[in-house]
Amino acid sequence: MNKTILKSLALLATSTLLLAGCGEPRKDEVPVEPTPEAKVFVSAPLTGETLEEGSAGSETFGLPSVACKIDNVEAARPQFNLNKTDIVFVEMVEFGLTRLVAVWQSQPVDQAGPVRSVRPMDADITAPLAGIFCFSGGQLPFVNAVKETGQYMASETSEQADNLGSFSRLSTRQAPHNVMVDVGLLQSQHLDKKAPQPMLTMVAFDPETESYEIASTEAGEETLSFTVKYPQAISSWKPEGNYWVRTQDGDQHIDAATDEILRATNVVVLKTKVDNSFIDKKYGPIPRTVMIDSGVAWVFSNGKRVKGTWTKSSQSAPIQLVDEAGAPIKLAVGNTWVELMAGPSKITIESPKAPSPSPTEDE
Repeated sequence: MNKTILKSLALLATSTLLLAGCGEPRKDEVPVEPTPEAKVFVSAPLTGETLEEGSAGSETFGLPSVACKIDNVEAARPQFNLNKTDIVFVEMVEFGLTRLVAVWQSQPVDQAGPVRSVRPMDADITAPLAGIFCFSGGQLPFVNAVKETGQYMASETSEQADNLGSFSRLSTRQAPHNVMVDVGLLQSQHLDKKAPQPMLTMVAFDPETESYEIASTEAGEETLSFTVKYPQAISSWKPEGNYWVRTQDGDQHIDAATDEILRATNVVVLKTKVDNSFIDKKYGPIPRTVMIDSGVAWVFSNGKRVKGTWTKSSQSAPIQLVDEAGAPIKLAVGNTWVELMAGPSKITIESPKAPSPSPTEDE
């Protein structure tokens, strides 16, 4: 064996020993623990619910919203899957009845309805969502107003013409109160639409403590119940646990999908003006709730309430709520119903009676 080969073998052996020595920790060394990766959290834009990214349920938070016109007359009740909405707007329509704009985003459902037609304020209500607008017919000026906001227009007629499979009819209900829509399917077909921006101010989530802020209503007045009386419809709410439960026209308002009473974490009542300038040849005045405006607001959550002011500065702007001191009103984490108390509608609030003072010895 020549000297070059012997020298190479010697160097190799020395390197091996050195490397082996490097792998053994010294007795006075403390092992270094690897730094855990920071958690990443995602929030549902319309409810404020926050989950760790990748956890069960969080994958839906990035989906587009589906705002759907839902019938609310007696023949249409009970409706389907209203307890899985993120936000619901109650609007006054012709004859003083009410209709709903129900918005699903964080909990997709396969059956919602019954779906009804567009009304003149729907463009102003839903424009900030920039998602999918679901309806069944309507007067052309109202349909065009929503279309001009840039939302995808999903009607029973157009969806069936394109054989998209999102609309169906219940055989157990009479027309026109039997039109149903598959919300989850609509979301999956329009992933080019982004998740909505928040429409109301929710409490913030602190990633370090993994906890939420306290809702503004915690400093408010206790409330036993409240009622919004429209000319021909009555919405009533009372606290039950962490929710407000709903009655419609004196009866429990039920979700047909689960047979459970409808509930909301937050209920917001906005005093609004009404514009009756649009006259239909058949139905007469079609009331339009004036949304780009400001007025008195009541916010209810956790069995309490605060009073303040609401403002919506433009069609695409969210609703801003501030208390009587001018501070933002922050809603509790969860779903919200918004009662648009238009024109002659009234609110009645029941509070606990103050205890009578004890008589003194002189009385």
